[in-house]
Amino acid sequence: MSRKGWLRLAAACAVAFVVLTVPVSWGRNWPGEWAIVHSTIAARSAFWTAVMQTVTFFGSSAVGLGVSTGLSAIQIVRERLFRHLWRDRRLVWKALWPLLAMVGAAPINFGLRWAVGRYRPGVTYIPHKMPELRHPFQAWSYPSGHAMTATICYGALAVLLCRWMPRARRWWLGLYVVWLALTGFSRIYLGVHWPTDVLAGYLAGGGWLALCLGVFMVSRPDVV
Repeated sequence: MSRKGWLRLAAACAVAFVVLTVPVSWGRNWPGEWAIVHSTIAARSAFWTAVMQTVTFFGSSAVGLGVSTGLSAIQIVRERLFRHLWRDRRLVWKALWPLLAMVGAAPINFGLRWAVGRYRPGVTYIPHKMPELRHPFQAWSYPSGHAMTATICYGALAVLLCRWMPRARRWWLGLYVVWLALTGFSRIYLGVHWPTDVLAGYLAGGGWLALCLGVFMVSRPDVV
């Protein structure tokens, strides 16, 4: 995809996010949200609880930061950027854009949660590894931080895998979509998010990732 293509995708995600957010910001749920939450909770079992706790762990901000840092480090080594990294700013962006995207997502998520002010569903909560921080803003659920984190860090991974191994491009993109779906479902299953929280996290994360790709990615932008 070209740089303009990434920027158009970012704009499309932003528009979709605004449309999704308007009724939520007025204190209204989208039709069917309660039904989805209750149906998901009714399907709980010991096995699936263990699975969803594991899935949601890999969507946490700590894991996302680690993945993004690793991707940036791999780029520096793989493309031998360390020799000229500090002489050419473009090489800095080329190497560090996954990490910059992940770090930049945190204030965006915090700001959106504060602006919308939507509370989490009033259902039984299942504790999990790396639970939400004990801070007042964590009472707000929109958009989902885990969905946003997974979209960005594993999206960056998918983009780079498509660059490095383009013949398996469909597999990487397919696995990415499946993993995002599992991450989002895990947040509803554990009782910490509404379905639109998750969808908003996908849109916010996807828009931010696309913007970062359009601005920072300077090498072979046509691969994905």
